[in-house]
Amino acid sequence: MYSIEDLRTFVAIAEAQGVTAGAMRVAVSPATASHRLSKLERALKLTLFHRNSRTMKLTDEGQVFFDRTRSILADLAQAERDAGSRSAQLTGHLRVTMSPWILSRFVLPALPGLQREHPKVTFEFLAVDRFVSLSAEGMDCAIRVGQLTDSALVAKKLSDNDRIICAAPSFLTRHSTPKNTSEIVDLPWACLPWQTRIAFSDAKKRRRDATVRASVLVSNSDTLTDAVVGGIGLAVKSRLAIKDELADGRLVEVAPGSLWRPDAPIWFVYPPEARSAKKTELFGDFVTSLFQ
Repeated sequence: MYSIEDLRTFVAIAEAQGVTAGAMRVAVSPATASHRLSKLERALKLTLFHRNSRTMKLTDEGQVFFDRTRSILADLAQAERDAGSRSAQLTGHLRVTMSPWILSRFVLPALPGLQREHPKVTFEFLAVDRFVSLSAEGMDCAIRVGQLTDSALVAKKLSDNDRIICAAPSFLTRHSTPKNTSEIVDLPWACLPWQTRIAFSDAKKRRRDATVRASVLVSNSDTLTDAVVGGIGLAVKSRLAIKDELADGRLVEVAPGSLWRPDAPIWFVYPPEARSAKKTELFGDFVTSLFQ
């Protein structure tokens, strides 16, 4: 016979397309995850995966079982949340990843209120501007900026947002406001290391990729804001990340409409069977209120 944990492990392996990554999602060793999967296949008398040295792909029977099992586990998780909503105060540890500017400007200022309501919940924040795989790095949930690519995650849109080119007024006084893309590219820039190649929209609304002249590279989005406010160069920033600086005139938007597809909405994402469902739901409600 198999257990609920066997089913959860199977779903995690299927979503991660591997035993090791799936084991991380459910916080067990790869050996335990492999044992649970083998036990499940024996009990069902089915082969659930096509296996090779690199990947694991669901069989037709495995896909049918996966679709139904994931739905059942989601219903079970909701039932647990509903039943626990009247129980004792939440406890535990929640690991969340997000961009530094979201943590510093939205989450941390409001966190004391959440802590007062739930003093037994502790938080660990991984604040980086790179993409973080939740399963690979043991995260419970994330706040992401831009278009989503991981269809295995549950996603809730928190806010509209777009990216803009910006500069300090002092920088534009020294260099003059650029009139076209060629002038924009030739001016000094402050960039994150992966931002030096930028997609622009030309006069005919076609995409034009260009490498900008990065005079300063920084590894943190908050530091990038400090750099552009200081007049070091142009920068691409999320509008929400610099809303205060735009409002008080420390930064101004440069060449509106010159970026290709600037939409960069804010999302709250988490695995369908989050290991800390109640705490994840709590944090999701919290960040939704921040962006509203």
